[in-house]
Amino acid sequence: MFKKTLLAVALVGISAVPALSQAQEATPYLFASIGQSDSDLPQGDLDNYWGVPGFATSSVDSEDTAWKVGAGLKLNQYFAFELEYLDLGEPVYKATDGISVARTTASTTGYGLNGVLTLPLDAFSLFTKVGYHRLETDADFTFNGADIESTSDEEWVWSWGVGAAYSFNDKVSLVAEFERYRDVADYYDVDLMSAGLRYNF
Repeated sequence: MFKKTLLAVALVGISAVPALSQAQEATPYLFASIGQSDSDLPQGDLDNYWGVPGFATSSVDSEDTAWKVGAGLKLNQYFAFELEYLDLGEPVYKATDGISVARTTASTTGYGLNGVLTLPLDAFSLFTKVGYHRLETDADFTFNGADIESTSDEEWVWSWGVGAAYSFNDKVSLVAEFERYRDVADYYDVDLMSAGLRYNF
């Protein structure tokens, strides 16, 4: 019920954008960023799943390339809405006894809405954001290369972020930011450090 209420609030906010745009002379923009994600995939839980310490060693490669694209509407110099699609990469867990190898991967993609609050400082600006995203995580479990199990989980998750932008001119800005996506797959958090470009119309 809580999630449905939040979704309804988001839809009402989006429906109000045209009126706000006209009143505030809003500016639409596009953006694209690429960076690195870091997932705190719980190694201990996966060790238990595979029966470690039956395996001699285990590890988690938590970092991967991640990216996002989207469109925003800057209502004024302080506040904007953003819609985005993102790929948070694929952390990998491995366990081995020197002969056999157990492996788990978890790939997360999705879309969502951000509210962005900006502090303009001439060509520079600082911003913070809060988002609500629908993320799908596909997990694959293999043993010695053979598929054991595949699962898919979809969750609405909160995110927050901070960042900075530098405007080369009225149209193009360079953006760098840090974001955290909470309880991905209702299980772990994912951090995203990224940089990209924003184009204002």
